[in-house]
Amino acid sequence: MLDPLTALSVAASAVSNAKQLMAAGRDATSALTKFAGAVSDVNYAATKAKNPGIFSAITGSAEEEAINAFAAQKKIQEYRRELETLISFQYGPKGLEEYKTTLRAVREQRRKTAYRKAEIKEAVKVWTIAILVALSGVAGLALVVWGIGKSEGRW
Repeated sequence: MLDPLTALSVAASAVSNAKQLMAAGRDATSALTKFAGAVSDVNYAATKAKNPGIFSAITGSAEEEAINAFAAQKKIQEYRRELETLISFQYGPKGLEEYKTTLRAVREQRRKTAYRKAEIKEAVKVWTIAILVALSGVAGLALVVWGIGKSEGRW
């Protein structure tokens, strides 16, 4: 999974590569697949920006992430229109529909694997920090109780 700006640069290079390959009458599948992955990453980043994680909320980077995701989505829309026009001219309506079907499949596959993995990592971080904070609180409380008991001569 890539951040929206990196995914946008991947999309830009994929679109450029696809244009060159299509103009030369060659297979642009690899470039279209890279573009589909970048589109999926940008859309996921936009979804995450709507519901930022605890770290983003604490560090204040949630606004920056949201703006980056929004800008990337708008640019991706331009790239998508460009590619769809090219594909439509090159392969006709049936080719365009096949392309859209491929995009849906890539998006679903990424949702099941890469994004799920990222969500699990985020959950592990949050739970680890929560457990460490709770253990620190318990240790601090135990230290206070021990200090009070020590000063009263109970230990």
